[in-house]
Amino acid sequence: MHYRFVCVAGTFDGLHVGHETLLTRAFHEGKRVLIGLTSDMFVSQWKKTKRMEIAPYKDRKHALIRWLKAHDWLDRATIVSIDNPYGPAVSDAELDALIVSEESYTRGADINAQRAALLVPALTLIIVPMVRAEDNEPISASRVREGEIDRTGKLTMPNSLRSELVQPLGRVLAKEEIPKSFIRHSGDIIISVGDLTTKTLLEAGITPRLMIIDNMVNRKPFAGLKQIMKEKNFYKKKVKSGPGFIAQEAVDLLHDWAKTPTETRVIEVDGEEDLLVLPAIIASPIDAVLYYGQPGMGLVEVVVDTQSKTRAGVIIGQFT
Repeated sequence: MHYRFVCVAGTFDGLHVGHETLLTRAFHEGKRVLIGLTSDMFVSQWKKTKRMEIAPYKDRKHALIRWLKAHDWLDRATIVSIDNPYGPAVSDAELDALIVSEESYTRGADINAQRAALLVPALTLIIVPMVRAEDNEPISASRVREGEIDRTGKLTMPNSLRSELVQPLGRVLAKEEIPKSFIRHSGDIIISVGDLTTKTLLEAGITPRLMIIDNMVNRKPFAGLKQIMKEKNFYKKKVKSGPGFIAQEAVDLLHDWAKTPTETRVIEVDGEEDLLVLPAIIASPIDAVLYYGQPGMGLVEVVVDTQSKTRAGVIIGQFT
């Protein structure tokens, strides 16, 4: 700790990772921390968003207290209600430093200008970089409220996309067409998404170059691939992704595989693999063939081309 008494302020609605990073830095820098929590009056006068979209002051304060208790920081904190963007930081002579984000740095400079006019010593401005979501855009409470991302910055699927994703991204194969498709594409680069799809291909003597599984079928644990995976000893990477979001780490793994698509790899998902069909189509080389199961329909065959890549990109673009 470098300072006796530091100040940090915000609305802290929803307490996302960006808020937590700002608060954590405050407690690492100061022995005591003054937290200016915007009042309901502040929200109605200064916030551009609709008042009813932001939790009431008392709810935000309770959530903040719970978070401070969980980190054993409550006894070092003083929470005060602020009705304007400057609060007690302008006049409190005990304060040593002010924690600001890149976005609020100019506000910190304004506060120091006002302190100078009052003959109060300037505060050290400690700038905390904005925490970015998986699309490299800053995490914000408004983005969380709008359902673009979750509180940790993961991209989430908007409800408006659910009906679109019910539609298959390729050709639904009739049962009798499946063996013919496998034979026709046996010499191509094949990608499988889903445990049953992967098992069906392996049992047909076809080893996909990329297998994306989550050890679940119909949301229930599935052990049908464990023995095969053990015997084959495939190169495997584990990643957390879904449900309802596509993790950047999973996308990175797909593009890494695409550099050498003739190598055989398995991506084992902790979460849900369904949505990874989209970035898998984008990452796969032209003329590769992707198979996945469409609930209520059957096995879908996607022969990767510019059209399928464009469609997948348009859908993913709506996640942000």
